[in-house]
Amino acid sequence: MGILDAIHEVNEDAGIAYLREYYVTKKFTGSYFESLGARSGFDDSITGADLYALSTLDIKVPVRAGISILEEESTTFNGPLKAIPKELTIGSLSESEFEQHLGAESKALELWNRLRRNGLDEDKWGVGPTTASKIMARKRPHLIPIEDSIVNQVIELGRGDSWRLWWEAFQAEGDYLEERAKKLRAEIGRPELSTLRVFDVMLWMWGKANLPA
Repeated sequence: MGILDAIHEVNEDAGIAYLREYYVTKKFTGSYFESLGARSGFDDSITGADLYALSTLDIKVPVRAGISILEEESTTFNGPLKAIPKELTIGSLSESEFEQHLGAESKALELWNRLRRNGLDEDKWGVGPTTASKIMARKRPHLIPIEDSIVNQVIELGRGDSWRLWWEAFQAEGDYLEERAKKLRAEIGRPELSTLRVFDVMLWMWGKANLPA
């Protein structure tokens, strides 16, 4: 099923229960992903706290990658990050704005490619799509969806472009996704959570409970 089918599959009561279990009981370290070590004034730079926060989602950034991101090549990563407006939300983008901010020539894709080391003359360093997406989602949570093996199975992502598929889902049903996320945030007392993160957690919890082991 696609993104919208997967979200509709989780009824309102189940969605609330999943979010409460994840964020309210504190049983999941991922409930600290957004807040751990976060400080104002660092929106446009990737910090050690950002990389450490990935450990709450069972991700360890390779040491060599971390040294480069934080020290040796920091401007290579912070430059394109700074060029991505902090206020952007994926659901509010028009088609042309999507191409500008998430398309083939965008600064977001430039940052993605640098994190992944997708250049022809670059050696891979253990930062795959999941790790790269979580670094970027920590810095731009309203714009960049997290890629996770469980959620990818739930939404049947395959080799699809998650940025475009999430954008298309927001376009398809008007304000439905925003309104449902707003209710879920209110139920768990976490108004700061992005809509993308709300559904990432909800679908991850559903997948953990329902996908074959």
